Amino acid sequence: MDEEATGGAGNPDALLAAALRGIRRARNMRASQVAQAMGLALRTYQHFEEGAGPFDLERIRQFADATDSDPFAIVASIWMRSPEFAVRAIDSKPMVVMMLALRAFEDELAEDITLIEPRVWWGGFKRLFQDLGEHVRKRDLTAETWLDDQARRLGLKATFLPHVRRRTLADE
Repeated sequence: MDEEATGGAGNPDALLAAALRGIRRARNMRASQVAQAMGLALRTYQHFEEGAGPFDLERIRQFADATDSDPFAIVASIWMRSPEFAVRAIDSKPMVVMMLALRAFEDELAEDITLIEPRVWWGGFKRLFQDLGEHVRKRDLTAETWLDDQARRLGLKATFLPHVRRRTLADE
């Protein structure tokens, strides 16, 4: 999303609005559907989706529940200045997974977590992200591609490729 779409790179309200709107659209939901799922009046929901009003973590959690998205990724997308991240995270929920793992790690180490220096955290995260990137690059999609091709030959909808890969192939 460009700066105009988010109302300026540093505007947290505009970044939140872009993330929420992007997620709702990615889920093919109308504002009225999300409002109903959140138990809000439509106008109240629209106000929230516009990023207006006070920042409300509980409302973000309710939105994430209603849209089956990652509430931590929504918040992180504001700090990252990337509402696209919140949309990209809706199915894999990387921030939820990270928070669950971090919670268990904090429970295990307790006070000793203070002994881990920032550069050690950085090195660990860097290795983790390198490994995840390598996993994605090496993933063998041969079976999914074959299954989709065979389904099309039978006049069926192609459903075996991950959604992201399916969009990439359609663009080629």
